[in-house]
Amino acid sequence: MSLECTTVDCLNHTSTYLCTRCVTDLQAWLNKVPVLVTELSVTIARLDNVRPAGGGGGGGAHKPGSAAPINLDALQLQENLRSVGNDAKAYAQDDRAAGLAWLIQDWVTKAELLVSGPDEPPINHAANRERVKDIAPPMPTRQLVPWLKEKAGIIINAKDIRNWAHRGKLIPAERSSTPTYHPHEVISAWHQTRREVN
Repeated sequence: MSLECTTVDCLNHTSTYLCTRCVTDLQAWLNKVPVLVTELSVTIARLDNVRPAGGGGGGGAHKPGSAAPINLDALQLQENLRSVGNDAKAYAQDDRAAGLAWLIQDWVTKAELLVSGPDEPPINHAANRERVKDIAPPMPTRQLVPWLKEKAGIIINAKDIRNWAHRGKLIPAERSSTPTYHPHEVISAWHQTRREVN
C-alpha cells in the first residue's frame, strides 16, 4: 500500500502514515524527552515562576501547612512528556501520527524553553548609542570611571577599559590622545568579561 505522508506539506510516498524522513525527525524529538523529563524536575521546584499547587488566587503569602509552590507549567509538561513513547516507527503506524508528531514537538520546544529560558536578544549598540547620547555621551576614562560607579553601581578602573580596548572588546568612540568610550559599551564589555570568568 502506498500512501502520502500525513505530515503537513510533506508529499513523500510511504507505506505508513509518516515517511522515512518524518520518522527520523520525530525520533530526534523523542530522543530529547528523557533528559527533559529529568531537567523539568529542577524547573518544577524553581521558585522564579510559580503558583501554589492546587491553584488558588489571591496572591497571599505561602501559609504553613499549605501545598508548596511549584511551577505548574513545568509539571504539566513533564507529565505530558512522560506519556510519550520512545519509538517513532511505532507512531508511524497510527493514523493520527502527523498530529501526534506536531504535539510532541510542541511539548519538547516548550519544555526546552522552560528549562533553559528564552535566548537573550542581541544588543543593538547603534540604537543604544542613539538613546543615551544626550544622557551619557562618550566620555574619557577619567570621567567614565566615576560616572559608572555613581549611575550604574559598577566599579571599573581605567586599566580595565584600556585592556578591553586593546583586546577589541571595546572600540573608542573617538580615537585621540585621550580616547572616549560609550558608557553602555563599557558596561557590555564588563558583563562579557564577568560571563567569561564564571
